Amino acid sequence: MVFELGNHTLILHRRVPVLDGNGNPTFDAYGRRVVTNQDVPVSGCDWEVTEAIENESNVTVVRLDGRGMLPPGTPADYTDAVTDPTGRKFELHGPPRPVLDIGSDTVDHLEIAGRSSLDSSNTDSREEG
Repeated sequence: MVFELGNHTLILHRRVPVLDGNGNPTFDAYGRRVVTNQDVPVSGCDWEVTEAIENESNVTVVRLDGRGMLPPGTPADYTDAVTDPTGRKFELHGPPRPVLDIGSDTVDHLEIAGRSSLDSSNTDSREEG
C-alpha cells in the first residue's frame, strides 16, 4: 500500500439477491430481482464530501457528492450505498475503481464516488435512479 487510506469507518450497504429454497434468485411481479440490504462496516477508509449543490434560494443544500477510498478486496458494487462517518447515506455512482500500487500490478485501494439523496439530512432516504 502506498499510504494509509484513512481512519474512517464507512457502512457499506450491499444489495444482495434474495434466494428461493433452491438457491435461485427471486423476482418481483415486474421481473426485477428482489434484493435485501446487508450492512457491512468497513474500517480503514477515507471519505470526503467533494461538492454541495444548493437550490435556487442558495440556502438549502439539495445534493452532496462525495468520494472515498476502500481497502482492496472490499466487496463493493455500483448498486451499493455507503453511510459516511457523519451518518449521511450516499448511493455509489459507477463501479469501484481499482487503483494500482505504484510500480506494480497489485491493487492498492478501491476508489468510489457517491451522491446523496435530495434530503441529505435524512439518513434513511435514498436517491433512486
